[in-house]
Amino acid sequence: MKKTIGVIFSGYGEQFVTMGKDLYDDSRHVQDLFEQASMCLNINFVQLCFASSYINILNLDKGYPAILLMQTSIYSELAKAGLRPDFLAGYGIGEYAASVASGSLSFSDALYILHKYAQLFKNFIIENPNFSVLSLPRGFTQETLTDLFAKLAIKDKQIFISAHNTENGFYVAGDVQIIAKIQEHCKANEIRKVKELNLGYELHSELVDSVVDKLAPYFFKIDFKSLKTPVITNADGGYVTSSDALESAINRRVNLPLLWEEVMSGFVGCDVLLCVGPGKQVFEWAQDKYPDKEIYSIQGLADLQALQPFLEEHRAGFDIKIDEDKQITLGTCHVDNDEIAKKSEDLTEADSLNELPEDYDDEEDDLA
Repeated sequence: MKKTIGVIFSGYGEQFVTMGKDLYDDSRHVQDLFEQASMCLNINFVQLCFASSYINILNLDKGYPAILLMQTSIYSELAKAGLRPDFLAGYGIGEYAASVASGSLSFSDALYILHKYAQLFKNFIIENPNFSVLSLPRGFTQETLTDLFAKLAIKDKQIFISAHNTENGFYVAGDVQIIAKIQEHCKANEIRKVKELNLGYELHSELVDSVVDKLAPYFFKIDFKSLKTPVITNADGGYVTSSDALESAINRRVNLPLLWEEVMSGFVGCDVLLCVGPGKQVFEWAQDKYPDKEIYSIQGLADLQALQPFLEEHRAGFDIKIDEDKQITLGTCHVDNDEIAKKSEDLTEADSLNELPEDYDDEEDDLA
């Protein structure tokens, strides 16, 4: 009997130096992806991923595309081996890899728009040094957090729920003064494992509305095509099947909270979950939510090799050959023209068309 499969891509903070080195050494196709990425962004990804420093790979404008490159490399090997998932999702910036895997975005388009976002967000952080992100892995609900925000409010200081990760786990983002007061509250109430995060985890709130406005013109240089596989999006927690709906969700992801608990609920009908990319955070969240499901973490060559018996069984169910319809489209690298940015007012207005309700998939669609 065919098993229903979901693929989940990891997010920022999971990258590390030497990630994927064994896969790169083993696969000519992965080497081609590294070369394509290096040509598109003028970054030496071999050096960055295998011989740089931890601090260097944490940089947004390098770390973000490096994660996308690693995720796409792993997924391309899975696709070559015959994987045909039923649903896709990606945590935070992992949604770009999900878009590539869906067949909607080419690899080069995804690299381009993600790198542009990284540059704009990095500049925003430099210009706004008083923001922070705090991980609250337990002890709260949306209601109790909202009440706490009201209790700890400081005039003209803002705080938001930036991600709902698990039933009682959240990220909050806002002014460092309120973040400090929340930490004090947690300490006083013995709420443990609270952690301040690198801003690369993003703010996901109206704090970054200006970043969305500046990013909008660059969406006119990339092309979202029809999806081959539905994507469950961070912005809405529901799946999309059209190119317009995916483009809208990718854009709105920046300044809306991540609804990851809802995203994970969308995989309820899947028998198998494959967590693709560096790190184990999404893998651990998936295990906590679905202890009875078949769940794999795939970070490199050894994990792919261990998965071969499952892939062979899956491929036999489809009666397909290896290498057929790999689903990864390389695309053409972009050369920036600064004139596009100068027309941002008109282009931003045009981009607002993607925000109309009729551009989205019906939220009442049933995953089942």
